[in-house]
Amino acid sequence: MRMRVMFFTDTYPPQQNGVAISVSSLAQALARHGHSVMVYAVRAKRGLSAAEEAFPVARVHALPVPFYPELGVAAPLSLSLMRRVKTFRPDIIHCHTPFGVGWQAVRAGHRFHVPILGTHHTFLGPYASTYSPFGRRINTRLVPLVERYVAGFYSHCALVTCASRSLEEELTAGGFRQRVMIIPNGTDTARFHPLPRTPAPERPLRLLYLGRLASEKNLLHLIELLKPVFKRHPTVRLDLVGRGPLEHDLAAMIRHARLEERIRLIGAISQRDTLAAYVAACDICVTASLTENQPLALLESLACGLPVVALAANGIPEIIRDRYNGFLVKPGDTTGEFAARVEQLLTDDELRRRMSRNARASADAYSIDTSLPALIAAYEQALALSNGTGKRHYRPH
Repeated sequence: MRMRVMFFTDTYPPQQNGVAISVSSLAQALARHGHSVMVYAVRAKRGLSAAEEAFPVARVHALPVPFYPELGVAAPLSLSLMRRVKTFRPDIIHCHTPFGVGWQAVRAGHRFHVPILGTHHTFLGPYASTYSPFGRRINTRLVPLVERYVAGFYSHCALVTCASRSLEEELTAGGFRQRVMIIPNGTDTARFHPLPRTPAPERPLRLLYLGRLASEKNLLHLIELLKPVFKRHPTVRLDLVGRGPLEHDLAAMIRHARLEERIRLIGAISQRDTLAAYVAACDICVTASLTENQPLALLESLACGLPVVALAANGIPEIIRDRYNGFLVKPGDTTGEFAARVEQLLTDDELRRRMSRNARASADAYSIDTSLPALIAAYEQALALSNGTGKRHYRPH
């Protein structure tokens, strides 16, 4: 069954983040398989140019988010949207945000009786607590309020999907009582793949952090966790790939610790082929983030054959199997286990090679072409659930 699918999203390329890339990859995969796609997204930041797409991408004005200026939040109403929906005539609306553009999706779905499938991407409670200007006591109370808001928003959808069980649990904690389908984020495993490697003794080994440089990623703590590694292994280097508001603090910490030769701030790599080659040239992926759902950066690292050392928090244990494709360390561990696991991979070539093979094998389960059939099934189920209500639905063909 060929469908007409309209995406609603607050983030889309040329923005560079996991949600933007995941939404774009899904839209492109749908188009490749013969479905008609239209994307409705916020206007890109001035100075960034969007890539040519094989389907229409409509942009709406938005105000920048103070702590994340690359993103914007649109008004919940748009005079031109209804005309765009009526012209495109979607079978289904796929909503990727609970904010302004998401409310526009809800209004369009109700106006034309088009079923809405919502995908919840991010642990918003911890983000709100991290960036709230209020005191710690108020921030703690803010988390359940945000969770209830998110659960209330997605109750307007015929069906909701998440990439991880952990994110489903956040929806449930907020009071969401509908069924949630788990559909993993799709990864471009054709582009992200292992490259031939020079034998380790002939080159210094490289650790990689890939993602936003921001407080919620726990990067200052990551550097603290790795200091014993730098002390005992004088040739090992850490590359931090990405941009974000923490760049200045990270640079200051690196200078203060006299680690300028060991830790490099690479910046963002916007070209996907270039990024894939860069990731594949590294050896071990590291992260200390406590707020991840199913991070695309880790999936892409696995696809390139990088074993991962991470803290066992939220959705990460659902993709990293301890001692198979990486190591998991308990958050709050004070025994130095994080550094010990990194060193174990650095010094044991056979273990690193075996985990590299396992990393790639585990990434294949998250291929975009593997996850697409589950998404199509979700669309069909949302259509069936909506048709069962007895209401008149806007079925344009």
